Amino acid sequence: MKSPMLLVCAMMAAMNVSVWAAEEGGAKAPAEAGKGRHAQMTPEQREAMITKRLEGIKAKDEAQYKELVALKEKDPEAFKAKMHELAKEQGKGRGEAKGKGKRKNKAE
Repeated sequence: MKSPMLLVCAMMAAMNVSVWAAEEGGAKAPAEAGKGRHAQMTPEQREAMITKRLEGIKAKDEAQYKELVALKEKDPEAFKAKMHELAKEQGKGRGEAKGKGKRKNKAE
C-alpha cells in the first residue's frame, strides 16, 4: 500500500516541476506581466500615490502642502526631489519598519 502512494506522490511532483519549468521559459501570462518585486507603476498609479501622500501632508501641515503644490506646478523635478527628501525623513527611503517594532536609530 505504501509504494503505490509513494509512486503517485513522485509522479505528481515530477509533473509540477515540469509545468513550472515550462512556465519559466515561456512568456508570462498577461495577469502576471505587471507583477514582480519591482513592478513599474502606471502613471495613474503614481499620480494616485503622490496625491495620497500630499493629502497626508495637508492633514499635518497646511503651509507645507501649499508650498509643495505650488512647486509641483512650477518645477516638477524640484517637487520630485522634495518629496524624495520628505520620504527619507519619514524613514520610507531607509526601509524602516512600521508599527511597534521600529528599528532604533544607530546614532542613539
